[in-house]
Amino acid sequence: MSATSARLRRLAGLLLLVGVLVTWSPQTASAHAYLTSTSPADGSSLSVAPTRLRLAFSETVVPAATQIDVVAEDGKHYPVSDVRVVGEGGEEPSEVLATLPTLPKGAYRVSWQTLSADDLHRTAGVLVFGIGHAVAAAGLDEPVPAPGEVVLRWLVFGALALALGGALMGRLARRQAATAGAGWSRVAHRGELAGGSSGAVGALLLLGYQTSKAGSTELLSSSYGLRWGLREAGFLLLVGAAVGCRYRGRGPVLVLGAALVALGSALTGHSGAGQGVLSTRVVADAIHLTAAATWAGAVLVGLWFAWSVRDRRPRLELLAVLRAFGLPAAACVSLIIASGIYLTSGVVGSVDAALVTFYGRALLLKIGVFAVIGVLGLMNHFRLRRTAGAALRRSALAAEAGFAVVVLGLAAVITSGQPAVEPQLVKDPAAEVVPLQDSRVADLQQTLAVRPNLPGRNLVMVDVFDTRRPAPAPVQQVTVAVVDADGTDSPPVRAERLADGRWSAAVVLNSSGAARVEVTVRRPGLPDAVHAYNWAVGGTNATARTALVSTAPIKKELTMLWFAVTILLVGGWWVAMLVRLRRVSRRDTVVVSSPPDRSPADVAG
Repeated sequence: MSATSARLRRLAGLLLLVGVLVTWSPQTASAHAYLTSTSPADGSSLSVAPTRLRLAFSETVVPAATQIDVVAEDGKHYPVSDVRVVGEGGEEPSEVLATLPTLPKGAYRVSWQTLSADDLHRTAGVLVFGIGHAVAAAGLDEPVPAPGEVVLRWLVFGALALALGGALMGRLARRQAATAGAGWSRVAHRGELAGGSSGAVGALLLLGYQTSKAGSTELLSSSYGLRWGLREAGFLLLVGAAVGCRYRGRGPVLVLGAALVALGSALTGHSGAGQGVLSTRVVADAIHLTAAATWAGAVLVGLWFAWSVRDRRPRLELLAVLRAFGLPAAACVSLIIASGIYLTSGVVGSVDAALVTFYGRALLLKIGVFAVIGVLGLMNHFRLRRTAGAALRRSALAAEAGFAVVVLGLAAVITSGQPAVEPQLVKDPAAEVVPLQDSRVADLQQTLAVRPNLPGRNLVMVDVFDTRRPAPAPVQQVTVAVVDADGTDSPPVRAERLADGRWSAAVVLNSSGAARVEVTVRRPGLPDAVHAYNWAVGGTNATARTALVSTAPIKKELTMLWFAVTILLVGGWWVAMLVRLRRVSRRDTVVVSSPPDRSPADVAG
């Protein structure tokens, strides 16, 4: 009864862990340094040549890894100068500013690339603009993950899987001491030791690869170096736990090592990037990685043992341990599903983001492969439960292990790529161009409109009405000043009076994006009525791409799905725990109520 109670307590702890994901807020921070806006905007046509290029990013980027190339339609390259990053050194949004040379009229293509300072992932893109020339927007240009980084991340994930899977299978083998012999423990220990040591080496190689791409080692002294150190320390603790497998107290060392590796991986990945990093997202990422690695590693260790035996006795050991693996496998799968939906809500912004990007397609493929593994796992589970001496085909176990390796590889691809949350992929309702803006300024009611609201020459229409009757003074003059999205501050323009309180001013907008329009109304004998309007100039990157299916945000829908699925999983585990408690209670009642066996001597007496 005590062993069963201990298992149930651990199961209750698992329910609490899954429940934490339900009660915490599903809000997520930005997961990667992606481009939010540019000046000039992609696809914009300018009336005058710009003197400065501005690339605005959601997070900080690495200055040493930033490259910009400007090419005219005839193939001539125009070098930029004074490239600098504004906002570096923190996790707040940053801007890359560069001085452009004198550009003649024509079409220009700007290619850029840099690294996110939070996770050292590459981000790149292309934009096209014209000077006195109509051009088409370049659209989305997603960088493909570097093969070297993908391979090294695959190695790290596979090593963690062997370490955790070996530890779990070794523990299950010790519980099945009646049927599982020393062969199981030996294979599990080798997997645990190989995983911990290869993970420590792989994490070191990955850091060297990333810093070489960054072109600087200064990041090692920043928070990124500390986060990487957590993962490296975790792998070393896993090695120590494997070496000291026969000593008491290795359990806490193993758990601490696994926690440090998982948290370090989450903090050096997408979940650890962004302003205001959320602990809920980091913990969910750590849970997801731990559960996936433990489950995949246990299957790999099981296949290792299956291919290393030939006679009947070790096969019976294999069957006994695999049967005991059923409950931990179900727990791992539950955590993978719950945390996976939660994490997806922060890295895929729309249906189009999942369908047209390399990142989204890799994620969909990973989900599909995981579903196939689930079917294979259920088939193997029912085959094991059919009879006490049921034979498990090694080919079925090999298929499940092979797909598990594929899932780890796809995880390496996804964590090396750029999340699909760029403005071109997610239509932001707040970024819609407002045709009119009304405002109350002192005792005046004003209405502002800009036509055609595109880069170039525009007409600002201002309606001014006095709300007091009689009006204290007539409107004598209206001036309009514009601060462009690129920061250019144009001198005030005196508006022309039209009929019925309407005024008109001709202005030039140099670029698309968020601008500011300042209106000053002058009346004799009264202070000036000044008001600044935040205005969105059309032709921004967010509207440069035509939707394939839908670019509407799906974060709310994914959040609702995550909440519903997690509630179902918690409810299912709770029901399973109650059923198990009832069965244990019945078994104990039968044992207590059964009369003791009477010996022949008692009968004779």
